[in-house]
Amino acid sequence: MQRYDAKLLFAEHAKAVHAAVYRLTLDSAAAEDATQEAFVRLLTRPPKDNSNVGAWLKRVAVNFAIDTLRRTNRQKPLGDWEVEDQPNPDVSDTTLSDELVDALQRIKPDHRAAVLAVDRDGMSYTDAADLLGVHLNKLKTDLLRGRRALHDILKGSALAGDSRKE
Repeated sequence: MQRYDAKLLFAEHAKAVHAAVYRLTLDSAAAEDATQEAFVRLLTRPPKDNSNVGAWLKRVAVNFAIDTLRRTNRQKPLGDWEVEDQPNPDVSDTTLSDELVDALQRIKPDHRAAVLAVDRDGMSYTDAADLLGVHLNKLKTDLLRGRRALHDILKGSALAGDSRKE
């Protein structure tokens, strides 16, 4: 691949790749790392099929982010559930409230990615499963569990449509 091709592909796909990973991690630095890793792999080990490089880049970046999250989660002690305050960069036309971002950070990454891909971004189940690299049934399970977890976390809040505290 020629140097100007890489620059052109980066200009064309970097924002979408970053947004896809940010949906999973809710961490701008992690999304930047995964985006960079995807483009490094594009240059060092390009896909055999060049028909949809954008989807390939997203897939590589999301896989890298999931692997990183799994390694990080294995290293955390069980009692460490503190959520760090991190800036929420604008990666799409809609923004999330601080309360919702906090709730999303508290659910499992696989569940969060499924909820954001389907409910926030309006992806079909098939497209979301392809993006996340999971079987359709796993996506549906993650989506259900993610929605339930969010419901439990947000119960009684204005976001849940019920201002009464239980």
